[in-house]
This record gives sequence, structure tokens and C-alpha cells, in this order.
Amino acid sequence: MIDKKILIIDDEKDIRDSISGILNDEGYISYTAKNSQEALNKINDNSFDVIVLDVWLNDSEYDGIQLLKEIKEILLETPVLIISGHGNIEMAVEAIKNGAYEFIEKPFSSERLLLTVKRSIETSLFKIENKSLKQKNLDDYKFIGSSNTIIKVKQLIDKVAPTSSRVIIYGNSGTGKDLVAKEIHKKSKFSSGNFIIVNSALMEPNGIEEELFGLEENSRVIKTGFFEQANNGTLFIDEIGDMPIQTQSKILRVLTDSSFYRVGSNMPVNINARLLCSSTENLEKLVEEGNFRMDLFHRLNVVSITLPNLSDRTQDIDELIEYFSKIYLTNSSSKIVDLRDYIKTNYINYDWPGNVRELRNIIERYCIIGGRIAENHEQLDSGFNSKNVISMPLKNARMIFEKNYLESQIQRFNGNISKTASFIGMERSALHRKLKQLGISIDNKE
Repeated sequence: MIDKKILIIDDEKDIRDSISGILNDEGYISYTAKNSQEALNKINDNSFDVIVLDVWLNDSEYDGIQLLKEIKEILLETPVLIISGHGNIEMAVEAIKNGAYEFIEKPFSSERLLLTVKRSIETSLFKIENKSLKQKNLDDYKFIGSSNTIIKVKQLIDKVAPTSSRVIIYGNSGTGKDLVAKEIHKKSKFSSGNFIIVNSALMEPNGIEEELFGLEENSRVIKTGFFEQANNGTLFIDEIGDMPIQTQSKILRVLTDSSFYRVGSNMPVNINARLLCSSTENLEKLVEEGNFRMDLFHRLNVVSITLPNLSDRTQDIDELIEYFSKIYLTNSSSKIVDLRDYIKTNYINYDWPGNVRELRNIIERYCIIGGRIAENHEQLDSGFNSKNVISMPLKNARMIFEKNYLESQIQRFNGNISKTASFIGMERSALHRKLKQLGISIDNKE
């Protein structure tokens, strides 16, 4: 913890000096202030990793709680430890409510002080790192495509993002629902806040309320829930149709009251966060089946965005291939001559059941291997054998047969198109068109 700077604010010089000595002995750099004016001046001139603040401040413009509020306005992420020799439950609750990391009663041992300081710094660093990772995740992938359907989706994102409206994003697995949510967040007034993702399908039903709303014991926050983490930001609930009915009612209450209760607490927590949701299933159908609350559906269904399958936007595949290959080739020494030809040749008329995520995985695997993708990949490996073709539509099987057949004949005649066309019984111009259609590139030898 060397070089960590700590500000000690207490009106009693002996206490300031005592705390300062304890911290200095452990390698911390301590600063002191006797009132709110001195404290705010030092905060404006320095950046502190922890602030130790006494509740009672004589000859001070602000008392400890008022100063705490001022500090949290300036240094939102800096942990503040409140200390007092006249502590009570109400005071502790008030301090925690206004953003204090912990409330410590005087007299306290040096071990207690050092442990709390150490833990508060670790928590702060974790939050900063987590926020950085979340921002990195926001920028990891972009919503790519210039087809008419995707242009319409992008236009809808641009319209809805600046508002506070709730949005339901529909689409099959792998279509990019999370990317649309991130785009809305990045273009919204909540963009400076956290973007928190909750996947309802992966959460344990018994612990889901603690995950969403947090846990409190004896007026001490044990766990911060997803809603609280998303305060002044965006909460994206993925697959909200899988949310238990009993939890749906509590989410409805949050949307109605803009507040919630941590598990184990009777004190409301106010919240200002945007809620985005996604679903692979039609929520209206789930309402009809009795698996989703109608009142919650109407609260959520302000704007809906439906994402197309990749098979319905195949004109975007070239753009997606170029985008993903640039990402994965930065971490690979493989030399890809033309990944577009490979994908388009080996996946002619493929339905892409995994959508963009499947295409991305194929490109990543190809870049890692540096050549042909494993032969046991679903359906459309370039090898033409009975095991593959038995599960293919006739059109797909015929195209793969034609490709392999023509590549073999061209190789047989050393790339001579005239001889190949003569042997297989096609006009040379017709053969050229067929080769172009199948994505077969050759060095012309007429």
C-alpha cells in the first residue's frame, strides 16, 4: 500500500496525530485537516485514496455528515471512513446512507483502523478495475452492418437512445441483442454511468433478489445489488422472460417507485437508472400463457427493437468477416489470403443457426488454426462425403459437389480453362461464370 494518500479530518489534534502516526508507520502518506474548510481545500489540491472523517467537527462550516455529502459529490469513488466517539445506530445508518464506506466507533484499535483502510482501498481499486473492464467490454465489439434491415435498426437506436424510454430487444440467440443495448447506453444521457448486464437465465432462483437488490445486515451493506450498481447508468436484463414471477412483481415496484429495498432492510434505496431488456421469446405470448406479468410487460414495452437473423441479412457477411478477422488477426500469426472466399465458398446457403456469434466463432477458429476449419464442423465442410451430404438440402449438396468437381478438373488440366471447359462439356464463358459464382479463383491459362 506504499504511496497511498490518506486525508484525516478531525478537530482534535491529538487524534489527528495519532491516526497519522499509525498510518505513516505502515507506509501510507497522511494529510490532516481540522475542519471542513481545510479539508475541502486539500481535496481540491490533492487526490486521496481514503478519507478518515470525524462526525463532530468544532469551528467548522460543515459537520461530518454534511462534509461527507460534499466529498461524495467531488470524489464519488473515494472511500470515506466515518469515526465518532458518540456513535449510535441512527448515526451509522445516516453515514452509510450518504456514501460512507464504514462507521467506526472511538476508541478503536490500530489493527481495526489499518484493516478497514486496507479493505477500503482494495474495494475501491476493484470498483475502478471493474468499471474499466466494463468500459472495455462496451468497446469490444461494434454493431456492424449496412443492409437495409440493419440500417433501420441503427436509425431506431439513434432515436431511442437520447430518451429515458425502456426498450425490449427481441432476436434469436447470437443476433447481437447485447450490442444493441450497449449502443443505446453509449449514446444515452446515462453513458457516464455503469452498464450492468444481468442474465436471468443464468441466475439461481433462490438468490436472484439478493443479486438484483443487494443484501443488508444490521444496517450494514453486505452486498450491492445490480440495480444499485446501475444507478445513474443502464441495467440490461437479458432474457427477462426467464425471470421468476415473484421477482417480476418486485421489478415492477422498482419501475413504479424508482426505489427498492435491499434484502434484510426496511429503508428504501432511491435509484435513477435506465432499464433495457431482451428476450428470444415473444413476451406477449408469455403473458397469454401466464408466465409473464401483464402489468410489467406494459411497463417495459415502450419501444421494441427486433433483430434479424444473419440468414436474413447475408449482404452484411463480407463486412462482418472483415471486422472480426481484423480483431482476431491481431492476436495470430496466421496469414489469411482471403477469408471471405473461404466462408462464402464453404457456407453457401448456410442457415447460420448461431447467427453473428457463430460466424464470429468460425472466423476466430480459422484465424487461430491458420487454415481449414476442423472437418467435423456442422454440415458444410468443403469435403464432400456421405456423412455430410445426408443432412444437407439438395441445393447445398449440389453446389459443394460442383465446387469440388470443378476444382479437381481445373487442377487436372493445370488451370487451363479452355481444356477444362471442353472436357466437362461447357462453354468457356459459362464456366467462367460458374467459377465466379462458386468463388473459385484461378490463374487463367487459356
